[in-house]
Amino acid sequence: MISLARLVEAAKPDLVPYWPVPLPLVELTGVHVSELEDPTVFLYGGELLLTVGLQLSGLDGDARANAARDYVQRLVDGGVAALGLGLGSGHAMVPDELRAACMEAGLPLLTVPRESPFLAVSRAYWELVRQGGEAELTALLGLQVALTRAAAERDAEPEIVRELSRALGTWVAYLPEGDRTPSSAANDGELPAGLLAELVREAGRLRNARRGATGNIQLASGTASLYPVSDGGATSGYLALGRSGQLGAAERHLFLTASTLLAARAAGQRRAAAERRRAEGMLAALVLEGHDDAARLLAKQMESDPLPETAFVAVLPDLEELATQPQPDGLVLERSGVMFVLQAATGPAPKLPKGCRGAWGGPMPLRRLHEIGAQIAEIAASAPPGQLIRVGHGLDLPADEWVDELMAHPGHLLETVRAYLAHRGQWEAAGRELGVHRNSVRYRIAQAKELLGVDLDDPDVAAQLWLALRGRTQTPSKE
Repeated sequence: MISLARLVEAAKPDLVPYWPVPLPLVELTGVHVSELEDPTVFLYGGELLLTVGLQLSGLDGDARANAARDYVQRLVDGGVAALGLGLGSGHAMVPDELRAACMEAGLPLLTVPRESPFLAVSRAYWELVRQGGEAELTALLGLQVALTRAAAERDAEPEIVRELSRALGTWVAYLPEGDRTPSSAANDGELPAGLLAELVREAGRLRNARRGATGNIQLASGTASLYPVSDGGATSGYLALGRSGQLGAAERHLFLTASTLLAARAAGQRRAAAERRRAEGMLAALVLEGHDDAARLLAKQMESDPLPETAFVAVLPDLEELATQPQPDGLVLERSGVMFVLQAATGPAPKLPKGCRGAWGGPMPLRRLHEIGAQIAEIAASAPPGQLIRVGHGLDLPADEWVDELMAHPGHLLETVRAYLAHRGQWEAAGRELGVHRNSVRYRIAQAKELLGVDLDDPDVAAQLWLALRGRTQTPSKE
């Protein structure tokens, strides 16, 4: 904003203070010229009004005093910031009645000398506006350059947030999608305790409400505003500011710059992750086709982690359901509407999304995984909802661990599985041995399959589990 005192200095000698001197701190929104008795209908407020005083011409005594008082009061009520009287055309000097009215109403009064045109005052004002705009533009460009440089850093998100916080003079937090770590910055140090967690919850609520939703929330430390960060194709997260209300023009430019940089970086990360998944899918495809040597060579060229010597292979047929869950570890290949997952054999079983259905096998040498891929895919297609079936192929099936799990279960599963295997899957015979109905046996076996994640009718599974059971001594109990 341009102050009245600054305009007087810039417009010398075309604008002279008359009352009061020195001038009070008054901010101007413009310069307007009018001889109307009520010019306020054409004003927004905050203007310096220039007039030659025709409203008071031809009046004397009380009439002039009343006219001056009414005129000045209308200007004050309309938000006029100051009055400038042009001398010469209407009045050779400032009328006492006008001076008294301005003093009474507290309206600053100035004069424009006879030889000075009103245009000179207007030009001085707009020159100050131009200079201020250039200064603001220079500062804005400097801040945008700082934001752009921050985006080039390796750890870009915290740097962008830090620069935006400095520019806006308030705390800023970036709440990205997914499980990525939020970034925050504040001019006076760290955010208040618990604020970041509250912002994350609010961003999740807005995200679930509708795409692109914004919101203001009342916090213990004040009001915050949340804005979605989007590159047009997908929402990358939310930017939170430690204040509410509209941003100024320059602040909006900075906010949009930061938002665009964050969205572009998120889009780049998504593209890089997609490219990485496609490349890893190529490695999985080579392994499943029996070209493990080519897969190892390609992994080396890609600078990926070395492929394992032994691995599991899993097939998950429900792609739409899996799209809402984090991608499994290992090499992932989508083929023929199903997901193939190759994982290093670091434990007794692969780590797969909870509740998904499918089948898995291994551990096996990487060079032999192609031998069981088709069979696992066939079994996965018929797997019951929420069940992962273990296909009995591998180096060392964890049969002893299965026995431990059965023993720990309170539902008589151990003795039921023992009888079921001893009678080669015959429900009636197993029920007679246990003294229960065949449907009870059927129900318990289904429980055991779900608990162990294996198919008890698979010969390899049944054989190794039977040997492990024979190595344990337990007296079957009847209900």
